[in-house]
Amino acid sequence: MLAAFDRIGEAAVTAGTQLEIPVYGGSALMLASNFRYSSEDVDVAEIGKPWPEWLEIIIERIAHEKGWSQDWFNDAVEFHLSPLADKATDHVEFGSFPRHGSAQGLKVFLPTAEYMLALKLKAMRIADPVKGAQEAADVMNLIRVLGIATPDAAIGVLAKYFPRSAADPAKQRFLLKHIWSIGESDAPEYIVGSR
Repeated sequence: MLAAFDRIGEAAVTAGTQLEIPVYGGSALMLASNFRYSSEDVDVAEIGKPWPEWLEIIIERIAHEKGWSQDWFNDAVEFHLSPLADKATDHVEFGSFPRHGSAQGLKVFLPTAEYMLALKLKAMRIADPVKGAQEAADVMNLIRVLGIATPDAAIGVLAKYFPRSAADPAKQRFLLKHIWSIGESDAPEYIVGSR
């Protein structure tokens, strides 16, 4: 993924521009934590339509070269983002790309652990036979990173970003009760300064 970001950054430099993107979902957890090691795509905040031609070309080229899905880099997550989240306080700069050279064309931001927990609680797919267990594990690890001790405290984090979802959190309470019944896991970590 970092090599792909380098390629996007190089393409932006060649196009004479710079792209700043927040990355979410499994990709963000893979970059920010020690508890997610794979992700099938990169979910980013909306870039604006139509995408610049240089971006479409490099995304398609990377997909072809790596054998990845054509939509490996997408902004479909935009629907799930909170309008109450602030770029400055609820995101952390991860890095600039390409990682070598003097000019950077891509700057990547990640959500804080708190905002990531709220996103996971709002959009969780616990009934999904393929992704449900991973979703529960992600939520459990984020709760432990944040030192949250009760389901109500986790719902409080959800309420900060998604007040409507927190007003009727039956689905979240069900998951959270299950998580509290699971034993301890390895000590989860998330990027420094990302609460």
